[in-house]
Amino acid sequence: MTTNRILDYFGASSAFTITLAGLASSTSGVGQQSTIVDNSATKEMWAKIFVKITQGAGLTGNKGVYVYLLLVDDGTPVHRTDNAGASDAGITILNASPIMTLKNKAVPSDGDILYGEALVRLAAPKFGIAVVHDTGAALDATAGNHWARYILLGPDIQAAA
Repeated sequence: MTTNRILDYFGASSAFTITLAGLASSTSGVGQQSTIVDNSATKEMWAKIFVKITQGAGLTGNKGVYVYLLLVDDGTPVHRTDNAGASDAGITILNASPIMTLKNKAVPSDGDILYGEALVRLAAPKFGIAVVHDTGAALDATAGNHWARYILLGPDIQAAA
């Protein structure tokens, strides 16, 4: 007997639009949000999110960079996690769900690179991320030294041959 198989479908890797260069340190949730991604047409259920953060100079050790999931539903009433806007902009995180924490070393070096990844369930038609850090110094000032990307995932039913 042959049976159908459900496999993962991986979309193309796409970049979030988010300005991380020179992002100031904050202990009160002030950070930067990405431009919101519209998933309402493809309706993928999952996203694999990857980030690369290059730390600046004059850091405090044992601190972190925190990445949060922002969900948007433009229905009635409109829901936007922490009143996220549509585009790359500053945001203050109060309620967003944390999806990853990138911790620095006890004695960090200027320019240390932190990488992170998370698999998240997309429970809304649109999504984005926000980044906040409390490392005590602004992130590296060169835009190309940071990135945030995502790959959309969903089930792909393979008919039995």
